[in-house]
Amino acid sequence: MPGLAVPAMKPTVFYFPFRGRAEPIRLALAAKLGVEFEVQGIDYGEMKSNLELYPFAQCPRRVSTLLRPCSQPCLQEVPQLRYADDEVDICQSTTILHHIGRKHGMYGTGLKQAAAIDMIVDGVEAVKRKYLDLIYTDQLSEEAKAAYWTAHIDPTTTGGRNTGAHFAYLSKLVAKYGSGGWAVGSAVSIADATLYNMTDLHLRVWADKFAAEYPDLAAHHAQFAAIPGVKAYLDSPLCHAVANKNNLG
Repeated sequence: MPGLAVPAMKPTVFYFPFRGRAEPIRLALAAKLGVEFEVQGIDYGEMKSNLELYPFAQCPRRVSTLLRPCSQPCLQEVPQLRYADDEVDICQSTTILHHIGRKHGMYGTGLKQAAAIDMIVDGVEAVKRKYLDLIYTDQLSEEAKAAYWTAHIDPTTTGGRNTGAHFAYLSKLVAKYGSGGWAVGSAVSIADATLYNMTDLHLRVWADKFAAEYPDLAAHHAQFAAIPGVKAYLDSPLCHAVANKNNLG
């Protein structure tokens, strides 16, 4: 009706019932909004057939209040995120994360910090690809865990062949660009959300052993988890206990 304000919709993340690639997005939202966002499950048939909502036929998806149809060609892959809020309805996990960073002031204070944030996000993604191989291809076998530790975690192996995926690189970037315990600058950013998530996944597997090698990343993990909105999210039903679809990790 004329004269009535239209309430903004809550940000909504569409994904499957495990943490997966949606988790850094949920964490970034929680850091700024607490639990004032929604999560919805995925209808696989709709994801594969409705190319307006899922332009890459994948999930996650996120929605905002100005819903803009997408006419991009689609790739038949899974999973893809979808996200919606009061401005966008978009897919692709990194795209969503960057949108949240811009929208909620989680992208640093200038171009230099924004570039450092992007570099850490990409560095985490390099580790993520290796981690997913460990979980889904190698099924977290003891032999694979030992090889993974040597290639991607052991601080003495940074000169080896690791395709740029190593926690020592991330640790050095945080030491170079961060302040006050944050990954870049002196305020929370999307780099903190994605770094927290990747550290958390490895603490779930190696616990004290990982923390002993990277006390700086363990301290960052604790600091991010203590953000009131993040703490509320981690204690809420919005946060899934299952990290990966196959229940490993």
